[in-house]
Amino acid sequence: MADDGPWEAVQRINRAWRTGDAGGIAELFHADAVIVHPGFEGRSEGRDACVQSYVDFAGQADVRSLAEYGTAVDVVGDTAVVTYGFTIDYDLEGQPYQDRGTDLYVLKLVDGRWQAVWRTLVMADQEGAGGHGGRGPA
Repeated sequence: MADDGPWEAVQRINRAWRTGDAGGIAELFHADAVIVHPGFEGRSEGRDACVQSYVDFAGQADVRSLAEYGTAVDVVGDTAVVTYGFTIDYDLEGQPYQDRGTDLYVLKLVDGRWQAVWRTLVMADQEGAGGHGGRGPA
């Protein structure tokens, strides 16, 4: 696949887990990718663990809405940082949740393809509407 840019790679990741194809995002993660969990409370290390975090969330949550705004993309050479604000409304284990914050990705251009190498969610309110501290993907 030709390089579509770092924002497009992030959008492909989001479309995949939203449409139930979270397992199809492996090519968008570097083999050594790391996802730092919200609040810096834990890590998913390696492509398989990162992809599994999306598969798990997609399989457990019923997302009612997701809004993305304020996208910023900074590229220096073969490295990009993508940030955007989000709000997400979803049900998890029968409980409604609403989270908002900033999604932050670091991507690397590898063989003409942008791959995520590092990601975290910075929650605007760690307690969230449901008091759960942000349970979005990863």
